[in-house]
Amino acid sequence: MGFRHGPGSQHMMGYGNYGFFWIVITVVLLLIIFVLVYKLFKNNKGLPMEIEKSNKALNILKERYAGGELTDEEFTRKKDLLDKNN
Repeated sequence: MGFRHGPGSQHMMGYGNYGFFWIVITVVLLLIIFVLVYKLFKNNKGLPMEIEKSNKALNILKERYAGGELTDEEFTRKKDLLDKNN
């Protein structure tokens, strides 16, 4: 009633002698996926919905400026505020 060792034995939950190798590969792949997702969101500066809201606010600001509702100074100040928030 001992442990079987040899070609027919199963170590590491049925993965044979390569169990540790598969665990390392899985961890490395998960790390790569997390890094790629992080870089994707970092490059976009947030979620696409946030970018869309920012573009909408800038478009409204440009329309008000073009319509004469804002002075040059007001437009520049408000545009700078929008750029800082993004």
